[in-house]
Amino acid sequence: MSLEKNVADFGPLLAEYSTLWERYQAAGFDRTLDDADKENTLDSDWALWHYNTVGADALRIVVKNLIAAGLPPPSKILDFPCGSGRVTRHLRAMFPGAVIGACDLYAQHVDFCVKHFGAEPIMSQEDLSTLNVGEWDVVFCGSLLTHLPQSLFWPTMDFMIRSLKPGGIAVVTLEGRRAVYIQDNMWKLIGDDKFAFIREGYQDTGFGFSDYNQEFREEKFNAQESYGVAVVRPDWLMSGLMERQDAMVLDFCEADWDEHQDVIVVRKRSVSFQYK
Repeated sequence: MSLEKNVADFGPLLAEYSTLWERYQAAGFDRTLDDADKENTLDSDWALWHYNTVGADALRIVVKNLIAAGLPPPSKILDFPCGSGRVTRHLRAMFPGAVIGACDLYAQHVDFCVKHFGAEPIMSQEDLSTLNVGEWDVVFCGSLLTHLPQSLFWPTMDFMIRSLKPGGIAVVTLEGRRAVYIQDNMWKLIGDDKFAFIREGYQDTGFGFSDYNQEFREEKFNAQESYGVAVVRPDWLMSGLMERQDAMVLDFCEADWDEHQDVIVVRKRSVSFQYK
């Protein structure tokens, strides 16, 4: 591989993303909200501002890592889980020609993203080992592994890597050290009694989890048997990823999303790849 050629190729790539970014900023994004969204009531000006800001921040992270990987603007993007389009709307505004898959356990979320953001509908399932959604250039997974027990963590990661095209990237958010600080000093991710179990697992093994209480789960997340708060140490995460020969870590950044959640970026690429 010629270093000079590699550097020369980078300029046009940046120019392409700059053009898309300028268009995104000029045109804005669809601000239509889902009035039936149980997860985001958006009952204050701050909540609405935060909802829109967090969605835009996800786009920043996706674009940053596409450029870092030297990848062109994606033609297929999977938003998993899509919710009611917190991130989907920004992906659509930035990449108007892309196929965007809206994947979620809840049909109302998928239907909303199809109707308002021109997404392709994909119903998810709790057991992801049998779910086949094809291959995508990018999988964005925001605030899902932050809620799953250890029994579902690696099957979910396996699903995302399996769903990438060769060379594609999965951008995944996690709770880590910042979450522990937030729980102790800022706001409560979950009750302190439950967080005590999370803290113990996090400190002892690198993975801590506790379910939300049953009433809250049934009200907000009734399609899932287990859903709560999961906090993950980087060494635990990397140890698991090092077992894979079909994927490589492109980036890990603490508290990169919303100055809160950690971001791990994994590229579907064999460790035995050959330079061209």
